[in-house]
Amino acid sequence: MPPKKKPFDWTKFFLRIAIKAPPKKVFEAWTDDKIITKWFTVKAEMEPKKKGRIYWEWLGCDKLETKNIDYVPNEKFVFPFGSKGERVEIKIIPDGSGSICELRQSKMKTDPKSRISMHMGCKQGWTFFLANLKSYLEHGIDLRSHDPNRSYNQNYVNS
Repeated sequence: MPPKKKPFDWTKFFLRIAIKAPPKKVFEAWTDDKIITKWFTVKAEMEPKKKGRIYWEWLGCDKLETKNIDYVPNEKFVFPFGSKGERVEIKIIPDGSGSICELRQSKMKTDPKSRISMHMGCKQGWTFFLANLKSYLEHGIDLRSHDPNRSYNQNYVNS
């Protein structure tokens, strides 16, 4: 008899990407106000420390204002992401002359609406932004649309 398949876990997902940049540079791209706006947000204010303030604003007018839950320079930071207790952990791991950037989103609700908005929507968004982080750090190219009429609110994946 074949092994019983585990049900899909809608409460979390995990993504990773290899980047040809040292961990310090990848970490700074996430935590430096001036760098994060070159590949991720349109506005940002970050206090790079545990319980430090995070303020991010995107092209589609969404905003996140919160505080770091955990912060280890050049290694990881964890922050709330969502209105129902969801959280994201960013981890940077040395990999030869480059880095692996890992992203875990967890504590997501499993009702049908949350499955679409948080699990599927966030996974799609984070996949694009991790690829854009790689593009920016390795080639200096920002793949985002900078046109407010072409944001995720109009179903564009590159905003």
